[in-house]
Amino acid sequence: MSNIVNNRFIEIGRFGRPRGLDGNIRFQPNENFIDGLFDQIDLFYMKNERSDLIPARIESYRVEKKRNQQTFFVKFDLIADRDDAQAAMNKALFAVNEELNQIKQEKDDSDSVDVTGYSIISDDTEIGLVLDVFENPAHPILEIKYQTGSLLIPFVDEYIDRVDHNSSTIHCKNLDQLIEEG
Repeated sequence: MSNIVNNRFIEIGRFGRPRGLDGNIRFQPNENFIDGLFDQIDLFYMKNERSDLIPARIESYRVEKKRNQQTFFVKFDLIADRDDAQAAMNKALFAVNEELNQIKQEKDDSDSVDVTGYSIISDDTEIGLVLDVFENPAHPILEIKYQTGSLLIPFVDEYIDRVDHNSSTIHCKNLDQLIEEG
């Protein structure tokens, strides 16, 4: 069975077991799911008992991480209680294919920009320049010229506040965690 419905909708995962009494349900993403998707889209689609796709808004979601595995617990406006959550078990959740592709393209575009030579700004002060970007399975790592040597900065939200491509700058935070005092 195809996970694309009429080329307009694409399956992004399935519902698991309910959690609690208020309609929270475990969500198991598939290969079409993109990290951060629940932050970028709040309207998804579920099939009703006649197999019609009906819109469902996310009210809230929570991610739990255990042993390098993420588990999503989601609350939708259509799932009011535990009984509704049990009825939704093993059903698919769909997103609009065009919206999903647009988010994937934006993610690919941001990942493919070469930031070599960009200035590193921390606490409104330029502290160095990007010498190289190391590709890593988890995330890229920036090597910057720092004082008389170099500093490696993981390209993650913990250290990267924002990238300004217009001014060729990368604004960083929490770099004190990476700098050895000595």
